[in-house]
Amino acid sequence: MKYIKLMAFIFLFLSAGFAAAAEAPANPAKPNSAPAADRTVKITKIAGTVQLMKDGAVFMTIKPGDAIPVDLDSNVTFHVVDGTIEVEAGGMKINGVSGSEFKPTFSNGAMTVSSQGSGSVEVKSASGYSVVMPSGSEVKMTNTGTTMDVEVQKGRAVVSDPTGGGTRIVNTGETASVPSAPAVVVQAETPKEAPKTEPTEEAAVDNQGGNSPDPTVYVPESGVIVTQEATEATEVSASTP
Repeated sequence: MKYIKLMAFIFLFLSAGFAAAAEAPANPAKPNSAPAADRTVKITKIAGTVQLMKDGAVFMTIKPGDAIPVDLDSNVTFHVVDGTIEVEAGGMKINGVSGSEFKPTFSNGAMTVSSQGSGSVEVKSASGYSVVMPSGSEVKMTNTGTTMDVEVQKGRAVVSDPTGGGTRIVNTGETASVPSAPAVVVQAETPKEAPKTEPTEEAAVDNQGGNSPDPTVYVPESGVIVTQEATEATEVSASTP
């Protein structure tokens, strides 16, 4: 009897376990993670001949008049044979000249640009700051919100503000912080002019001569005195028969 009760208990226990396993989802939902960094690389301007490489091998050569690929991944290395190129990556502009060779990569929300070849590479941030990298340099750029950290991991970089001034050299292991967005320019308010008073209808009529004031009439002086003239007239009428 005890054996039967024990088996019945084990059966109920296993049945409950199987039911719970059946109700549990096969792939439990994971909490929403932060959106991945935009790894899209796009050619925005090109003039001349540019080679696109992967793993050290050229897989495409773009010459004047050729179609430009729309979107590229971050594993592409750009080699400027001659001319210039502008690439948009991570919200920034990467410019190369003849002899430049560069590769943008992404990791943990940051973009790293490595510069090879014989020409320098310029990276322009959204705030207009310029980061010029000579050959053999590697720079990591991390957007922290209001600022962007420019960390030189290899070689050196020259950082300048949008006006071309404030130039500073950042060497290996050093970090420079620049604004991540353009400064907001507040324009001063233009002083308002006093409202002009419109002439009234009466003033307009006066100006047109319709209601001009009565002119002053000057009576010329006479050599005859009024009282004397009246007396002489009376005497003449009295002498008449």
